[in-house]
Formats: sequence, C-alpha cells, structure tokens
Amino acid sequence: MLNLRKPTVQDVSQMAHLMAPHILKEALLPRSERNIVEHLRDYTIAEADGEVVGLVSISLVELHLAELGAIVCDSPEHLGGLVEAALTEARSLGVNRVFLMAPEAAPYEALGFTRSSLADYPEKRDRQCLSCPRLPRCRQILLQKDL
Repeated sequence: MLNLRKPTVQDVSQMAHLMAPHILKEALLPRSERNIVEHLRDYTIAEADGEVVGLVSISLVELHLAELGAIVCDSPEHLGGLVEAALTEARSLGVNRVFLMAPEAAPYEALGFTRSSLADYPEKRDRQCLSCPRLPRCRQILLQKDL
C-alpha cells in the first residue's frame, strides 16, 4: 500500500538514492543531501513497504505561483497521487498556478497540465535556467496548470 507523507531527516539518504539515476539522465538537477535537508519541508514522499518509492517538491516562486520539482516516480500509477498531493499543498498556500519542467509531457498532460514556454516564466528562467550549465542541451518541457 502506498503512503504519502512529509519526509523526515531519516528519509534523506533514500530520497537522494531515488533521485540519483534521474540526475545522471539529466531529468533532474543535481541535489546534495545537504540541499535536500535544507528544503526538506518542500517535499512529499511516497512510501511503500518502508521504502521511499517516489517524491515531489513544491517551491514558491511568486505570490501566486509555485514550481513542482524533483518529481521522481518509477511507477506511473503513483505519479497522479504524488502530483495531487503537491497541488493540494499549493492550493492550501493560496497559489493559483503551478508549473513544472519534465523530460516528457504526456504523463503530466494526462493530469491536466498544458505545455507552455520558458519565455512565459521569467521567474524560472532568470532565477535558475540562465545559470544552469545544462541550458545549451536542455530538453525539458515546461508545463503549467491553473488551480
């Protein structure tokens, strides 16, 4: 059975381990365990049989805008639950739009996200993308959803 919950510091090494292959494939930006700890309250994890099997983070960008990031879920049937947990948290914070960047659009389009452009999100572009060493070869697709 899948359990969605906020992580504790005891989950950090499992979270880092789960993200590692996605970082190597350049589907995620690198994160150290220290970075995960510093942003631990941004995450929701999916746990099955005592193991972390998925995670998502939500970061506030502007007053009414948040980014869903670090979406890792190797089981497609768990993706919807993880994303919905992040959207519920965004709504509780008063956010009315979220966006994410993903290597594939289809799984998120199935959850009601629509494609957009980085040009529509200068907050993301200026804060993170312009300084990213992966920018010249970035294949991420920006998707958004109004809440």
